[in-house]
Amino acid sequence: MREHWGCGFAYEAVSAVIEHCKSTLNLKCLFATIDNKNMESKKLIEKLGFTLVAVLPESNLLGRVTDVAYYFRIV
Repeated sequence: MREHWGCGFAYEAVSAVIEHCKSTLNLKCLFATIDNKNMESKKLIEKLGFTLVAVLPESNLLGRVTDVAYYFRIV
């Protein structure tokens, strides 16, 4: 909901998922795909230590065609 944007909820949620992936699932790396126009999500994922690998033009993202930013992070 728009009134909760910028309150840190997404940061806390994604941080918890990263910790779970590391401590419980023993994953070594994570990937994230984001609509390249979604600047707020891209800033969030970069703040959480993900690195932009590539922007894939006209890719399928959840059933729609858009430019997709592809991110990577070692956990």
